[in-house]
Amino acid sequence: MLALRSGLARMCHVHAMEDTEVVARAGLDGLMLLEFMRLGRQLALVWGIVIVGMLCPLHFYLHSQFSGQFELLSMTSFNGLSGLPHQQLTLLLWSHAATVWFVVLAAGRFVYQAQLRFLEHRFTWLKKIPAPRATTLMVENLPEDCRSDEALRMYFARLFSPEAIQKAYVVRRTDYLCKLVNDMESASYNLNLEEARSANSWRSCPPCTRECKVEEFRRRVEDLQAAVVKEQQRIEEAVKRTDLNVCGCSGFVTFNSRRMCMLALSPQYRADATQLVVAMPPDPEDVIYRDLAKDPQVQAGGNLTAAALLLLIFVIWAPLIATFLDRVEPVLLGTLKNQPELQQLVQGVMSTGVLKVFMGFLPTVLMAIINNVLTLKAGTWAQLKLQDWYFAFQVVFVLLVTTIVGTFLNVLEKMLAHPGEIIYLLADALPGFSNFYINYIMLSCFLQVFDLLRTAPLAKYIFHRLRGADPEEARAQSEPEDQDSDGMGARMAKVAIHLVVCVVFASCCPVILVVAWLYFAVGCFTFGYLVIFAETKKPDMGGAFWVKGLRHLFLGLGIYVLLMVGLLSRASLSREPAVLAAGALVPLGLGYLRFSLLSWEALPFEAVAEVDLTEQRRHRIGEYRQPECTKDRAFHHGHKKTDTAG
Repeated sequence: MLALRSGLARMCHVHAMEDTEVVARAGLDGLMLLEFMRLGRQLALVWGIVIVGMLCPLHFYLHSQFSGQFELLSMTSFNGLSGLPHQQLTLLLWSHAATVWFVVLAAGRFVYQAQLRFLEHRFTWLKKIPAPRATTLMVENLPEDCRSDEALRMYFARLFSPEAIQKAYVVRRTDYLCKLVNDMESASYNLNLEEARSANSWRSCPPCTRECKVEEFRRRVEDLQAAVVKEQQRIEEAVKRTDLNVCGCSGFVTFNSRRMCMLALSPQYRADATQLVVAMPPDPEDVIYRDLAKDPQVQAGGNLTAAALLLLIFVIWAPLIATFLDRVEPVLLGTLKNQPELQQLVQGVMSTGVLKVFMGFLPTVLMAIINNVLTLKAGTWAQLKLQDWYFAFQVVFVLLVTTIVGTFLNVLEKMLAHPGEIIYLLADALPGFSNFYINYIMLSCFLQVFDLLRTAPLAKYIFHRLRGADPEEARAQSEPEDQDSDGMGARMAKVAIHLVVCVVFASCCPVILVVAWLYFAVGCFTFGYLVIFAETKKPDMGGAFWVKGLRHLFLGLGIYVLLMVGLLSRASLSREPAVLAAGALVPLGLGYLRFSLLSWEALPFEAVAEVDLTEQRRHRIGEYRQPECTKDRAFHHGHKKTDTAG
């Protein structure tokens, strides 16, 4: 009971915490996840006040007067308009066309204000980035004449002066060295275990036997240390000779000031724009050197393979969901035909539950492709890629396949033959599934509360405790949570699709705004507790997930406008309401342009100069150098194997 009270108190404390404290505990990405939930809650509230407060009573009055329908959801939604007289129907359609403008304008205003607040946090975060990350550029697609440390340093020194360059480092191909280092650390770990056993079993085992075993492990470690040193020397000599079998096509250039680093970020260095491509580097501890060492041809092959696998998943996953919802579900519901109340309950829960289960497996499949096929520069960049892919799949599977059950390939064929028909396709299919999406969001509310149990980390914690680990060690072994389904990319994609569902059905079924507000309100508490208090802090991308999430929201607004244009065209003999609704694409495009013009990736140059002038002592964290290539690596006896990336 005390733990429950403590957890509830922490969830309530989330809203009282300062943003700086949240950033310190969960990073800027954690703060912006909570801001995205608050933005969704705010939009659902503002849209709901107007749409639920005005359109629902209007729908209810007209339906009760002229159509004779008495089902609450039908009387307050877009369904069943065919029974209304022409005059009343025209009034209602004009109201819906005006509502489209309101939804788009309100979203654009709130998104812009939220982005301005994000920029303040982002610039503060950028100013606090320590060296060498703050003064380093990642350079990709190095030409052959720059593939050594000295050649790369001299190239940039010739362009920006020798005093501006601190060091340069070309990524090495170190597959064999990584194997040696892993073998050495495994042998070192076994040596430490044998020394501990020898100290604890001095009575039961003869001294000569104990010493022989320890000496055998010690010789093994020394032999591997010598092999590591020899391989390190071979690699460094090969780099000096610009041996292309060792030198990769990527590297890092570290400058002596932030200003020079930023100046070096903007130019195009060669006529071939694909060479010497510079970008801000990831965190030194998060770099995947193995992928950076790949040649561009290998990277392109991986991207092509990933595209083929995505197409394969698309072809397999869509019919799988459609088949279950179209064929298996009616059979299961048929067993309950004598119990209509239970049948309705099971029907509402089953269809949404099945979709949740299928979509729950998808991040694991996508992450397997991302990690094993694509070329990634850093571990957290995998989450960014997952956010885009997972959101795209959810738009297709949650919004399209669910509504066009069993006829997806036929519809796809129609769309390719007549792209303009997509508007009417959405208008014919989506409104009839509004009840389904209300259940979908309601189920998500319950799952958010269930996530507070953290069942997977709890199971791992209990497992390690049963094996004899102390509480702190068991806690360390049980973290982090599943990064495929509960990483920042997957979470932002899930929240974004719920916001998109909310906006797409805002006019078709206004009641969904109430349910969506509940989802975002609950999420502010649950995600706040998880990212701030329960989970470990992850590598921070500085709000990149937030920006992608807002772009996904703009895409959802575009789908909403197209849907309403199709609905108004189908419902009215005149084109004026549909044309008025289509005009909302203009402020939507201007809003997206206004949002895109807010530069967030780098500090303004005047801020960079100010940081350079006021920074007294530069704090350094990490180094852009492969860990297996450091000179003291051969003499470091750690219990943790080195990352084979490299």
